Amino acid sequence: MSNPSDTPSSANPAWSQRVAQYVEELAGTAVAINEILDETRVGTTSMNTEEVNRSTAELAAAIETLEESIKQREKLLRDADAPQRGFSLSEKLLQTRRIEDARLAKRCGEVAQAIQDAHHRAVALFVCQHHLAQLQPELLQRLGALDFTTTYQPPSESNRRPPRRDEGGRLFNEAA
Repeated sequence: MSNPSDTPSSANPAWSQRVAQYVEELAGTAVAINEILDETRVGTTSMNTEEVNRSTAELAAAIETLEESIKQREKLLRDADAPQRGFSLSEKLLQTRRIEDARLAKRCGEVAQAIQDAHHRAVALFVCQHHLAQLQPELLQRLGALDFTTTYQPPSESNRRPPRRDEGGRLFNEAA
């Protein structure tokens, strides 16, 4: 006869509760990151550098919290009372064949999707900010009639070209 402590249903409620608490904390972090991204987007569109700098610092702190969550997840995956099979929390939860754990596994997927969406939003926002930051140097380059174009690298012989007649300072000189 098997030892009662070897059955998933006797060992997993405490582990499942710890996982549920972890998932809800992670969901809170995902919500916080999305709120910070909203603030950063608003600050970016209004060109409010103080707001962008503040929300960027908040985002860095939230990302640190997310990094700590990964450590916590690794601990949960290795806990002695965790189901033995499975490589993710969801897989381990589904091994117990308990309806509560199946619901929690579904919640894990929802939170994972929220984090993935926040990641995509953050990348898109910072790419936008990068291009906005490049707008001023490009405008100054056109106004000054510099004889090269750059996108992401400094000028070199390979991307030098003669200035067009209608660009930069020449445009304004001719218009005057």
